[in-house]
Amino acid sequence: MITPMDIQNHEFQLKWRGYEKDAVKHFLYAVAEDFENLIEQNHKMAQELAVLRERVKDIENRDKVLKDTLVTAQQVKTEIHENAEKEAELLLKEAQLKADKVYEDAKGQVDRVNKQLVDTRRVRDDLLAEAEMMVSRFSHFVDAERLLSLESDKLHSFVVRRQPEESKRVTKPKPIRKVNG
Repeated sequence: MITPMDIQNHEFQLKWRGYEKDAVKHFLYAVAEDFENLIEQNHKMAQELAVLRERVKDIENRDKVLKDTLVTAQQVKTEIHENAEKEAELLLKEAQLKADKVYEDAKGQVDRVNKQLVDTRRVRDDLLAEAEMMVSRFSHFVDAERLLSLESDKLHSFVVRRQPEESKRVTKPKPIRKVNG
């Protein structure tokens, strides 16, 4: 990979009617500076993306824990229901009251877990949308840089084409007339 320092230190071979050395050095310095900025921005975006990925991973882990909790709550509900039926045979009225209370508690826990799951999915969707927006911004930035590069190439081609025309315009000096006297 070419580095900004490679661009700054690159030496071109000089040929007859070559480029203006200072202009080339200035251009290489500007390109190296822009390239260094792009590398730095890319590094920052990569870091931000890593942070966002880690956050998504954490959210997915929480989502799994919440799903496991939901399954456990459902298993607890089933076990409690079975126990309540057995007790109902012995003390039908008392067992029915206890089973209803346990059922409502389990339902409340399931509702809370479902709400947490919905909230977690919303946060995940928000993070994904934010990541997509960052990728879109970076894409627009790259497109803009590409357009600037094309314009620079066009300007360079124009300058190269103009150089032969300007050298033809140079006029020969007029001969000096001698005055008799």
